Amino acid sequence: METMKVGLLAEPGRFIVEERPLPEVGPEEVRIRVAACGICGTDLHAFAGHKPRGWKIVFPFQMGHELSGVVDAVGEKVPAHAGLRVGDRVVPDGRLPCYYCRYCRRGEYNHCQNMGYISGGFAQYMVYPYRNIVKMPQGVTLEEAAFAEPLACVVNGHRQLSRPEFGGFGLVIGAGPIGLLHLQMLKAQGLRVAVSDTQPHRLEAARELGADYIINAAQVNVAEEVSRLTEGFLADVVVSAAGGDERIIDQAISLAGRRGQVLYFGAVMKEPITVNLDLIHYREIRLVGSHDSTTANYESALRLIAGGQVRVAPLITHRFPLERIQEAFEFAATRQGIKVMVYNEGGQ
Repeated sequence: METMKVGLLAEPGRFIVEERPLPEVGPEEVRIRVAACGICGTDLHAFAGHKPRGWKIVFPFQMGHELSGVVDAVGEKVPAHAGLRVGDRVVPDGRLPCYYCRYCRRGEYNHCQNMGYISGGFAQYMVYPYRNIVKMPQGVTLEEAAFAEPLACVVNGHRQLSRPEFGGFGLVIGAGPIGLLHLQMLKAQGLRVAVSDTQPHRLEAARELGADYIINAAQVNVAEEVSRLTEGFLADVVVSAAGGDERIIDQAISLAGRRGQVLYFGAVMKEPITVNLDLIHYREIRLVGSHDSTTANYESALRLIAGGQVRVAPLITHRFPLERIQEAFEFAATRQGIKVMVYNEGGQ
């Protein structure tokens, strides 16, 4: 019997690597040899012992949703029009919408009322329905393609915004991997963009990726700096890309100018949250939320990477083989890097 290695969260704070049988391929499924899988902020919440919203955690728990790989086997009933063959370089979407509920019938698959998930990129092989597979365009590496999932979520977020005025001012709060993707999306829309964070190495990455201004929130007053940079008008678009702290979204609202927009992207994951609603009222601020993504957003994300509008390679600061997944998560939890990637030997 053929086997593979799988990284499993045995309990909060502790991974194990096990040998498990190679997954069989169903008639309408595709098996992928995983090349790379990024560690997401939500993964780190689970590693720390928290339960991210919507997650059902039963130990030992298999994680990993930011992945790419190579098709290893194709089910006998996968239709020819899917165009999937052994050797194709692909990205899988782990969401399993029902295609039947009210929202699926509208094409709003990220709001499916009966959503299921396949999460298991920290393994050598994974199996997905063929409908969930997106082929990679030319010119994108497998490591870069592992950003399709987070960038797809960012794409979905920007679809919620009204088109900002060219030459307007954008502010991204948080220079982690997600914030750095938002930065590039705002730049692509013709905005001057400032990025705030407390970590100098992340702010330097923002500068290299095109930020017009960087604001070290540990050294200066962010509100005063944004007011200075905008001659008192504040930001046309604010992206709240730092989750876990309810003060961030209140700060984002306070830094939006009249008729500005605030994208609440980095979830606080706490209830209740207190915000200044009077600012929304008197400034006519548009506060919008964003949840998850669709397979179509994956396709857009890969095109943005292929076309160079969004650069993701500079975000990958550290790489660990699957066998060292414990070390990878411990390092990622320090926030000393930007994107930590777990890879499989021979997966490239």
